[in-house]
Amino acid sequence: MSRRYLALIPLALAIGLIATGCGSDSSGETTAPTVSIPAVTSPVPTATTAVPTTTGTTATAKGGTTFNPNEPDSETNDIPPKQGSPEEAFEEQCKQQGTCG
Repeated sequence: MSRRYLALIPLALAIGLIATGCGSDSSGETTAPTVSIPAVTSPVPTATTAVPTTTGTTATAKGGTTFNPNEPDSETNDIPPKQGSPEEAFEEQCKQQGTCG
């Protein structure tokens, strides 16, 4: 036998050992375990929120516009900023330049 064949014997044995480890698992468990899912008997309740009623409290700004201080500031309820605040300076600049709606 030549040296080449002697070198192939350990390689063939290693491949054979690896191939025997690739067999199927014979643990006896062939199917997935059963899982029970509870049946839904009623729909998920929805949360109902009541719209709070306001007493209609309004205040008048120095520009003559009215607003409700209990409601959030929006286009329809424009609450004026506090005197000397950065927000007031911004609104004054907008009025002077005519860039704000």
